[in-house]
Amino acid sequence: MQKLLSFIKRLLSVQSVRYIISSCAAFAVNYSIALLLEAALGDFALSVETATTLSFLISSQVNFWINRAWVFKSKKPPLPELGGYYSLALVSFAVKTYVFIEILVRLVHLPLALAMPIAETVMFVINYIVQKKLIFKKKDR
Repeated sequence: MQKLLSFIKRLLSVQSVRYIISSCAAFAVNYSIALLLEAALGDFALSVETATTLSFLISSQVNFWINRAWVFKSKKPPLPELGGYYSLALVSFAVKTYVFIEILVRLVHLPLALAMPIAETVMFVINYIVQKKLIFKKKDR
């Protein structure tokens, strides 16, 4: 049992694993809110866009603060990092929502419940690399 606990502790100290956990938590928030809002908005013409935009605004805050504090352990002032994070997040959101989700929902006719995980998966690795190399980059020692 001690070896298992030791392994889990070492695993959770690995930055990429922490990023996966952080991303999954943010996705769970994003996905839940988007589906609830889409259902609440019903046949409103822009229900998908409204639901995904509002859920993004909430889940991106969750993701930023977890990434900053736990994944990348940043000690720098948060405001410049927040600007960089939202620059990336907005580009990622636009591509994910207005390219991938629009194609999957409007043209392929997948339900939002399937389209969101597919679109999110496409952007996952790119966002990690950009955050690690640019946004939360450690100062050279």
